[in-house]
Amino acid sequence: MPGGEGFAWDAPQEEVDAAVADHEPVTLTLQAGGPTEDSISGRRTMDFINEVEERSGGKITIEPTWGMAISGYPEAVDATSDGRVDISYDLVSYQPQRFPEASAIGVALGTVPYSPMVGEMVANSVATEMGWNDQALLDRYEEEGVTPLTPILGNGVYSLNCNSEINTAEELKGKQVRAGSAGQNAALTDFGAVPVSMEFTEAYEALQRNTIDCDLSPMSAKEISGVYQAASHLAYSTEANWPRFSGTYVIGPKYEQLPLAYQQILFDAAATMTAGSAQSYVDSNSQHVEDIASVDGTIEEFDDEFQEQMAQILDGQITAEIEAGNLPEGTIEQVDELTEKWTQRVADLGFEDGGDMEELPEWYSTDDDWSAWAKDLWENTGALDHRPGA
Repeated sequence: MPGGEGFAWDAPQEEVDAAVADHEPVTLTLQAGGPTEDSISGRRTMDFINEVEERSGGKITIEPTWGMAISGYPEAVDATSDGRVDISYDLVSYQPQRFPEASAIGVALGTVPYSPMVGEMVANSVATEMGWNDQALLDRYEEEGVTPLTPILGNGVYSLNCNSEINTAEELKGKQVRAGSAGQNAALTDFGAVPVSMEFTEAYEALQRNTIDCDLSPMSAKEISGVYQAASHLAYSTEANWPRFSGTYVIGPKYEQLPLAYQQILFDAAATMTAGSAQSYVDSNSQHVEDIASVDGTIEEFDDEFQEQMAQILDGQITAEIEAGNLPEGTIEQVDELTEKWTQRVADLGFEDGGDMEELPEWYSTDDDWSAWAKDLWENTGALDHRPGA
């Protein structure tokens, strides 16, 4: 048990001040995926950093490094466990053999219905609840020498940017598509497309050279890569979606050496980190709609036949993950139940879509306060069962 007294979840600030009063200041390093502090995702990372520093009365300082500059995604967990960085973002779906449970949850999240704001909130709520209650996943992180602050980030929905209009399975057939995860590659193959493996940052140049026809990515990646300038036609789904790409923030061995109150401050602020991650994808959704409009592009939803076929593909992939032992029996029903639960909870908190994707910049504001949802996430997903000192 780490030293010192702790404090209750959602305790008043004076109780936190008392708990940290006798502890020495500490500085932690953080590796973020966002390219800069002022980028869309960087601003949300700063929300976490600022909350930690404010809650600790300035006793915990977090020094960020941007753009995964300390170690790339394949090494992010290793860099955290060996102390090169204290806290790091990682896209664990890049390594399905190493993190099979996380990758499999990303596949299951494809069945969560999508909408530009509420859909992202619900999918990330489902991801959070599945993550905190998957003991095999939590054990996996422990075996790797790290502790998850956010066991699964559902990240953003994946959509296609192509160099020609597309919204049917027939139009997708034969297309060369840059994709990231094994589940996405398998789905593309089932549709008769040709998956191409490359970093998302290389997609823009590949589209310019006509070596690929489409890029399959979340909106945040499109912001960084600028693919809309070479592939101005966006196609997305609402009922059955491409498998998602599971992310996480993990913290290394220094975490266990910190005073209990410091651990609790970091753990509690991870609720803001989780909500901020989801909000950054909605921020990116809105920005990408404006980007598409700036180059006279198109935005279309895939037709019903495509989405019905995608639903069948997802069911097959989830069944295969269950048979492989990467997901528990009943996962399809579990995701349906959690989707219903969190659709209602998000609505009860007062969040609702004000229109469809094309109208998003007109009704969504990046200044919206999502803190009530962040608090609800930690209180109603089982997260607090894992709070230090619980």
